[in-house]
Amino acid sequence: MKINISPIILTFLIIVGMTGCNEATGGTPSAAPVRIGLYDSRSIAIAYAGTKYFDQAMSALQEEYKQALANGDQAVIDEIEARAEEQQAQMHLQAFSTAPVDEILAQIKVLLPGIMQQANVSMLVSKWDQETLDGYPDAELVDVTLLLVDALEPSEQQRNYAIEIQEQEPIPLEEAENIDD
Repeated sequence: MKINISPIILTFLIIVGMTGCNEATGGTPSAAPVRIGLYDSRSIAIAYAGTKYFDQAMSALQEEYKQALANGDQAVIDEIEARAEEQQAQMHLQAFSTAPVDEILAQIKVLLPGIMQQANVSMLVSKWDQETLDGYPDAELVDVTLLLVDALEPSEQQRNYAIEIQEQEPIPLEEAENIDD
């Protein structure tokens, strides 16, 4: 079975070492009918917050921070604080606007082929990735958002928030960049 992956997803899958995906980037869609698994990236980002995946990433950062504090290493402390601020800003872009969530999906990469098979889709594409979708004008679009959300194993509250965000229009990226916590 040939699995077609969007260029964005293909790039991160190559980086994280996933194999078995054989679409050539920049190629033309096959003549066979294509089913694309469409997802709302905002839902993925919102579901991710508070999951074991998120907690593991934050725990590692907190441990690094504690160690830098214990060592009195101000340069490392400043660098960690800057990274944390960047991560927060990225989460705003992902949760409230249309920024890609590739690094979140990479954390469940082993589950993606099963999700794609379950939904009978050959690609996973953010519903905001119009450039990729334009390359497949005749494709059947299948919403796989909740399958991806559930794969992250969010709390019931986070799952509900992930569903609710879909009722709202995303804010422009420029506005999301200016969100101040």
